[in-house]
Amino acid sequence: MSTRFEEIHIDQLVVHPKNVRRDVGNVVDLANSISEQGILQPLVVAPYLEPHEGELFIIIAGHRRHAGAKLANVDALPCVIRDDINTEPRQLEAMIVENTQRTDLTVLEEAEGYQALLEFPGYSVKSVAKATGRSQATVRKRLLLNKLNEDAKGKLEDHTLNVDQALVLVDFADDEAATENLLEAAATGRNWSYTVTMETRRRDAPAKIEAAQKDLAEAKAKSVPDATRYTGGWERIYENDSNAITIQEHVDAGHLYTLSTWGDVEWYQKPAKTPKAPKPELTEEEKEAKQREAALTAALDIAHAVRAEHIKTVIKAPPEGAADEALYRLLLSHLHAQTALFAEITGRPANRDDDHFAIKAALQDMTVEQMAILLHLTVKSREDDLLKLYAWDAGDYRHTWGPKAWIEDLGTVYHYELSSVEQEVLDHFQAAHDAHLAEIAAEDQEEDEDDE
Repeated sequence: MSTRFEEIHIDQLVVHPKNVRRDVGNVVDLANSISEQGILQPLVVAPYLEPHEGELFIIIAGHRRHAGAKLANVDALPCVIRDDINTEPRQLEAMIVENTQRTDLTVLEEAEGYQALLEFPGYSVKSVAKATGRSQATVRKRLLLNKLNEDAKGKLEDHTLNVDQALVLVDFADDEAATENLLEAAATGRNWSYTVTMETRRRDAPAKIEAAQKDLAEAKAKSVPDATRYTGGWERIYENDSNAITIQEHVDAGHLYTLSTWGDVEWYQKPAKTPKAPKPELTEEEKEAKQREAALTAALDIAHAVRAEHIKTVIKAPPEGAADEALYRLLLSHLHAQTALFAEITGRPANRDDDHFAIKAALQDMTVEQMAILLHLTVKSREDDLLKLYAWDAGDYRHTWGPKAWIEDLGTVYHYELSSVEQEVLDHFQAAHDAHLAEIAAEDQEEDEDDE
C-alpha cells in the first residue's frame, strides 16, 4: 500500500462524482468545530483520474470534512494520499469500505455502491464481498434493496421500515397492492406478521390451486356439489402427518373434495349415520354469508399461526414486565377466593368490588420470585385440609388428590421440615397400615394351611 501525508490546498481536492454517501448533511456545527479546533482527522484522497491541469486529488473519505472546511474558509486540509487507489473500481471499493466501517452509509447507499461495483467488468457478488469485507449474504441482501420502489426506499431511509421488513417487500416488488398493504402494516406497527402471511398466501394461491387442480384432474377426483356444500350433508375428513393418504386413495374411497381460497384440498365423505333430511337450498344472500364466514375462518387460521409464533417468541425472550403481569393476572383470579390469605396479603378483608385494586397495590412491591411462590400457595395450598386428621392418612382416598402433594411441596418448595408432632401423625397411620397388612398376610397364611 502506497501512502503519504500532505497538507493539500482545498482547490486541489475534487468531490468524487460517485460518492456512495449521497448527502453530507448539515455541516454548520462541523464548520464551527473546524474553525475552533482545526481538522483532527485527515481526509483520504487518491489520484484524480480524469485529464486535468495541475495536481488534483479526488476525495475517497472525508466529504463532510471537506464541505465543513469550505464553509469555515479553510485553505489547506491534512490528507492521507493513497497512490495505490488508482482505478475507478478501486476508488469505489475504498469509499464503501471507509463509510461502512464508520457506519456513515445508509443501507440504501451501501446497496447502490455494491450495484455500481457490479457494473464494472470482472466484478461479482463474491469479489464485491471480498473487496469490501462483507459477507456474500450481506451483499446479496443489500443488492435486493435496489428493487424497492421509491416509497419503500423513503421509508427505509427515515427508519419507518426496517431492513428485514424491506427484504420482505422485495418479494412483492411487482405487486403494487401487496406492497401498499405491507407498507401500511409496517407504518402502524400492527398486523405485520399477519399481513405478510396473508399476502404470501394470496400470492402463492394461484400456482397452488393450479397444481392442485392438475393433480385432482389426473386422479379423476370429484368435488362436493355447490348445491350441497353448506347443507351439512358431508363430513370433513381431518388429516395429519400420521393418517394422511394420497389423492388417489381418497378417490378410491369415494371421497369428494373442495379447494380452498389458498389452494388447500379438503376431503369429505358421507356421514356414517343416515343423514337428516337435507336443508332447504340456500338463497344467494345466505350463500354469500356462508362464503364470507369461510373466508373469515381462513383468515383466523392465519391469525392463529401468527399468534402461536408470537407467543413462542415472548416465551423465549419475555418483554420487560410481562412475567410480573402474567403472575399478577393469575394471582388475581385465585386470591379473591382465599379470603384469609387475601386479608393477610393486603391488610384488609376481601371485597369483590375492589379486589383488583387491593391485590394490585399489594403486589407492586413484590419480586417475580415472591409472586411465583404466592401463586403456588394460592393454587396448591391444602392447609385447611391438614387440620383434619384423615388428610395425613396416606391410605385414605381423600389424601391422594391434594394433601399428599401439599405435604411434599412443603418440603421441596417451602423447605419446611415436619415437626415431631406431624411426623408422629404420619408414623401413626403408617403403623396402622403395616399392622393391617400383617393381619391380611396372617389370614392368607391360615387359609393356605387349611387348604393343605
